[in-house]
Amino acid sequence: MARFIKRNWMWMVLAATVAVAGPLLARSNGESARQRSLDTLTEVMDLVQKQTPEPPAPRQLTHATIQGMLHTLDPHSNYMDESEFRLLREEQKGSFFGIGAIIQQHDQGIAIISPMKGGPAERLGVRSGDIIKEIDGTSTEGMSSNAALQKLRGEKGTLVEIAVQRAGIAELLRFSIPRAEVPTNSVYYSFMLNPTTGFILIKDFGETTSEEFEKAVATLKKQGMKQLILDLRGNGGGVLDAAIGICRQLLGPDQLIVSQKGRDGRDESQTRTSKGAQLDPFPLVVLINRGSASASEIVTGAVQDHDRGLVVGQTSWGKGLVQSVLTINRSRGLALTTARYYTPSGRSIQRDYTHGLDDYYNPEDEKDAKPQGPAFKTDLGRTVYGGGGINPDVSMPTVRLNEFMVNIRFRHQGFFRFAVHEKERFGVKPGQHADDVVMSRFRTWALEQKLPISDQEWEANLPAMQEQISIELQNVAFGIEAGFKIQCEKDPVILKALDVMPEAESLLQKKQLLQRGAPTTAAAAL
Repeated sequence: MARFIKRNWMWMVLAATVAVAGPLLARSNGESARQRSLDTLTEVMDLVQKQTPEPPAPRQLTHATIQGMLHTLDPHSNYMDESEFRLLREEQKGSFFGIGAIIQQHDQGIAIISPMKGGPAERLGVRSGDIIKEIDGTSTEGMSSNAALQKLRGEKGTLVEIAVQRAGIAELLRFSIPRAEVPTNSVYYSFMLNPTTGFILIKDFGETTSEEFEKAVATLKKQGMKQLILDLRGNGGGVLDAAIGICRQLLGPDQLIVSQKGRDGRDESQTRTSKGAQLDPFPLVVLINRGSASASEIVTGAVQDHDRGLVVGQTSWGKGLVQSVLTINRSRGLALTTARYYTPSGRSIQRDYTHGLDDYYNPEDEKDAKPQGPAFKTDLGRTVYGGGGINPDVSMPTVRLNEFMVNIRFRHQGFFRFAVHEKERFGVKPGQHADDVVMSRFRTWALEQKLPISDQEWEANLPAMQEQISIELQNVAFGIEAGFKIQCEKDPVILKALDVMPEAESLLQKKQLLQRGAPTTAAAAL
């Protein structure tokens, strides 16, 4: 009987695998080849079940079997279990049920970076700088941010018990917080950089992104916006329809947004703006980097190919594969690559993945190399390249913190911890920067905390430390948008975007002339 049960379990695993693998194998090698493959898989799984010191759980083995099969196809086909699929749906829908706080892994526990305004945590008195030591009685020591998120999220109205450590208070503070709906807006930041320049950062593409963007643009126009910087750095993509919705707001009438082609170039479909669309004539600069992928590249590629604006930053990731998310038994999901997408000029920007996943996910050289792919032309005749991401019109070097700054900021959480200390003792004003007095207090505090800062390192890194402390002071006092505004003041990519905005305006004017049928020349200097 025991052997019969094991066999039944193995065939359940095989059934889940065959649901995806069967048609592929049958078409490629025939029915007999498929049967031989299934017999081999059955034998291997039987041996695993009999011979390993600790037999794997059926759930674990099913997940690993399907993932292994999918990863032979391409880097982005992926199987999601119940928790993974739930998180995906939450991200796409733009909301979840939780306590409403931005958290980060800390060596002492899980740090509250900023409670969300009006969220359950803020209403009950949770503060920036609080360290969550327990979640529902479980210690957070060594717990990752993702693991904490899994525990803090749950069904609407259910309670989560947390115990926090607060600076200056010996005992742990305990909160019983009812989970409530927390919006996860895709438009993360939207504000005026200066009297005429609006700034919008989209962190991902979900079901509400297009509407959020439309509202943000309308609000910024009321505040005097004449030109826009759209920040897609670190945006890994998301829902295709959201990217299409953004493009329909940026482009002119009857313009191609994206093409999709199935296996061997068959089943091509095109998505265009409507023939009655009106071009909103504000100059535009789009910011990208290595973390900009998929839907971000659809938007950037359409803007660049139609000469709607300039692109500044680093070459994007290069993800030109389209995944269809298929539901399995209502609770799990399969993200299966079903097509490639192409920018309006005909570019496929999918980066090569034939050398293995390690090389694909961890490329040795992240610098912007000279484009090697085939050349294409924009509407105005500018040359752009396919085959490895979107190359920016204006390249900027990647700026990273040095090892000293990484050590103090991340390993010791020095700037964040000091900002919490400073806020509690001296208070923080809106827009306040860390002046000489604050930096003097930081040096004293750093010595007391035994942070590894030598006199030489202090002198060499003083401006960088001053900037980081200024950001963290605003984060803990007024929320992360206030801190981000301080960061923008010295962001070299944003400063470059402001510098080239007149060129973006010139490009837009030539584009408008082209649409009216007037003669124009390509903006070769761009």
